[in-house]
Amino acid sequence: MKRYVTIFMIVFILLATGTNIIAEESANKVTVTLDGTEVIFPDAQPFIDARNRTLVPIRFVSEAMGADVSWDDDTQTVTIIKKHDTITYKIGNLGATLNGVIMSFDTVGILKEDRTFVPIRFISELLNCKVEWVEETMTVVITSPPAPVKFPELKITVHFPDNEYTGKLFWITLDNLRDFSDCTNYQFKVDFVNPEEFNIVEQDEGAINGWQTIQLNQWRKITQSGASIFTVSSINYTTRKNMEIFKLYDGMPLEFVLTVKRNCSGEEKEYNYTETFKYPYPIK
Repeated sequence: MKRYVTIFMIVFILLATGTNIIAEESANKVTVTLDGTEVIFPDAQPFIDARNRTLVPIRFVSEAMGADVSWDDDTQTVTIIKKHDTITYKIGNLGATLNGVIMSFDTVGILKEDRTFVPIRFISELLNCKVEWVEETMTVVITSPPAPVKFPELKITVHFPDNEYTGKLFWITLDNLRDFSDCTNYQFKVDFVNPEEFNIVEQDEGAINGWQTIQLNQWRKITQSGASIFTVSSINYTTRKNMEIFKLYDGMPLEFVLTVKRNCSGEEKEYNYTETFKYPYPIK
């Protein structure tokens, strides 16, 4: 009888120990979700390191984000490529390179269970994903960036003043400013093909600086007030030398190229315009 009691006690202790281990592992489990779907790690699991940072097996989470992952065993370097972005990370370093630019981490990646573990927040953010940590459920919530916004088409108006008191010879405004709200760093450049004299001006900046030459066909950000892209003054519309031979007249043809650049994506678009110059008042 004692023998059966002993066996029973051993089995009970083993079951209890196993249950405690499973419960402890479940309590410490780190879950990773991408756009609401849990990322499944078939073997090596995410964990929190000594610096209180979440490390994950990089291959599974990067491939879930649509990136290609490769490993160089000689240099212990992982390379992640997604569209135009390339991330390289060497195990043990406190930083990675994004398209050749060094980006700093606050913890290091390691090799564990034959898997490359890296800090999930930094890798995700380098891939333009949003990362949040939910303490209550021990969950890393990753959200992919929104779909890229199509480069908006340009709608402009060339304005000519009704009187001489505006101080402007003409100006160009962006009519669909709201369509360009997806990226705050659009830039615009106007190159006059005819007459070329509008591309460069001179203006008097006082006794100290004197007359300054300004090249107008340069990149500029939009002016939110009035959505103005480009303005030419009625006084300083070209250089002093040009004014001696360049004469304005009503009905003069204008031809210019307007280029729009979206710095956040590197895209550029060119537009060719022709206008008829309106000359309602004498130029001083």
